[in-house]
Amino acid sequence: MNETDPSLCGAPDDVCGAPVATFSRRNLLAAAAALAAAGTVVGGLPSPAFADRGRPGSPPRISWYDLVPGFVAVATDDYGRPQGDGFAGPNPWGAYTAYLIALSDRGHRTWRIENMQQLAPRPDGSQYAQGSTMWLFEGDDRALLVDTAINTPDTPGVNDLKTVVHHLLGHDDDGGERHRPVDFDVAITHRHGDHTGKVAQMTDRTVYYPDLDWGPTATPNWVPVRQDGGSTANGPGQTVDAIDLGGRRIDVVAMYGHTPGSTGYLDARNLMLATGDAIGSAYVWAHFASATTSTYAAMLRELRRELEPLRGLALLPAHFYQIRQFGRADPPVNGRPLDLDYLDDMIGAAEGALDGSILADPYHELGRENVWISGGVARMVYSLTNLYPGGPTGGAGDMRRFHGVRIPSRYPTDPFLDGPYAFLGNIHTGLVMIRDSADESAYLVVGTRRALLVASGRSAPGLARYAQRLIGHAHLEVVLTDGDPAGLDGVHRFDGLPLIVPTGVSVPRRSGSVTHVRDGDRLDIGRDRQQRGVSLEVHALPGRRTDSITLLDPVSRVLYASDALGVQGVRGLTLSTSRKAFATALDGWRAKTDGRYDTLYTAHNHQWLTRPGYTDSLHTAVHGPPVASPMPGYEAFSSGTGEFLAWVFVPL
Repeated sequence: MNETDPSLCGAPDDVCGAPVATFSRRNLLAAAAALAAAGTVVGGLPSPAFADRGRPGSPPRISWYDLVPGFVAVATDDYGRPQGDGFAGPNPWGAYTAYLIALSDRGHRTWRIENMQQLAPRPDGSQYAQGSTMWLFEGDDRALLVDTAINTPDTPGVNDLKTVVHHLLGHDDDGGERHRPVDFDVAITHRHGDHTGKVAQMTDRTVYYPDLDWGPTATPNWVPVRQDGGSTANGPGQTVDAIDLGGRRIDVVAMYGHTPGSTGYLDARNLMLATGDAIGSAYVWAHFASATTSTYAAMLRELRRELEPLRGLALLPAHFYQIRQFGRADPPVNGRPLDLDYLDDMIGAAEGALDGSILADPYHELGRENVWISGGVARMVYSLTNLYPGGPTGGAGDMRRFHGVRIPSRYPTDPFLDGPYAFLGNIHTGLVMIRDSADESAYLVVGTRRALLVASGRSAPGLARYAQRLIGHAHLEVVLTDGDPAGLDGVHRFDGLPLIVPTGVSVPRRSGSVTHVRDGDRLDIGRDRQQRGVSLEVHALPGRRTDSITLLDPVSRVLYASDALGVQGVRGLTLSTSRKAFATALDGWRAKTDGRYDTLYTAHNHQWLTRPGYTDSLHTAVHGPPVASPMPGYEAFSSGTGEFLAWVFVPL
């Protein structure tokens, strides 16, 4: 069955409205079960001979690091990153090298081909390369090159990709020339440039291309592929679901998410699945619009169910060097290549992100917009704004679930990427940002005396229970930073817990104590994990409301602004006072807080960091001239760009 899934159509160049293949046909592994009685036992189950229609064979032993004679090994550092130009010495093959990883019982070979692009030197003078991996499957009649990697410089006929592939196919393993070698076609896993870099040079052969990643650069030799086959508006109008190489069949596997059409290529008989970037190589970039977390998690679960009969399946990712990164080089993984255990861990990561059972961490490489989460030996990069179709305000979120981000990150990437965020390492209060599907952000701060939950009654029900689970038996108190009626209407959600509110706020009848605080008060939480005494200072900032307060932790250098500074970005700050009154209040507030915090957090921003420069933009905006207002009935003021963009709205 085919159906249209609009949630996969996020980026401007996504293919929307085209049929989206589902897993309902179960065409991947039906033959494995049918041949069970005749199969060779692998891992307790018959080995699959999917669609070969002949006798099942024994999967070949994979040797991941058997360098092809005449090629140069990849060189990496302790973090698993390719060093220098990526190679261990001068390389006659330019940007490429190759490893023979397997020889099947039918004499078919499989290679791992690495492509390295040297990057610009880092400020400290160190130099690294970006690596992309291709896989070459040889059959009786044709070979199939999965992906064409990066568009690196080459010399045609000497060290270009075609010459490399023809050399591999044209020589025996001992380096002797092979009589009548096969030629090759190309299969693309997804549309990103580090996997399609040389596709423009492949016009003299068939290029199998994901139907849902189809784009305007398509040429007549492209053939659309989709797991369940069927008609399409692309290319010749019919998709292909399998590629026959002669005695070796490669099946198309839908693995959508990383891009709308991300596709794997499965050799079920030899237990190999080339996955591209669909599930990553140690971590997956699933933060794109096409990778809505709930949809992506469902894809992973169904994929795992379909692959269950293929015990011992090897996953062939598109950035092989990464399998040793971020702790994967350490015991018990010891740099082990990817298998179905990795897929299980990726499922765990996606489900942990959705149900809140695993805390995420800031992902430094892409900046403040994205986080990543570990399910074991697999990590997933994702966006808190794309957990469900439609985002935080789309109405599809699960209001029973909360999503926590631990700050600072527990997972170092490398000094170059982590350095710009080193100041977050000063936070030792067990800080967790908690997001819900009501588009609210709460902050859990823990000391030896008590834990404070800086929140709003607008939060989804169950927030306090979630926070209490995170801190165990520690004493929890809730802080509301203003008397917003919408927040007070939900204050019963914190029944039984001590409540702290600004002076003048009248709290509805509830169980639990109520403490009022004012400008200049301190909330002592005891000692942090570095045994430093921590007290949160109360600093009033009337503007959005006359009773608004902020909380400053000068030891950790963190400001909890809640709604008092609005929302960084176009949603801005809407005042209930005059602009002049707020400008005066902001000047006085800054005189007490400027230079004392490195990051601030608001009640609605999903980002794990907002820099003090946002406050500067807010100050400039409120002291500047009006601008064209996007909100009817409001005068608008704005300043800054990007993460420092500030808007202020004043009722006319």
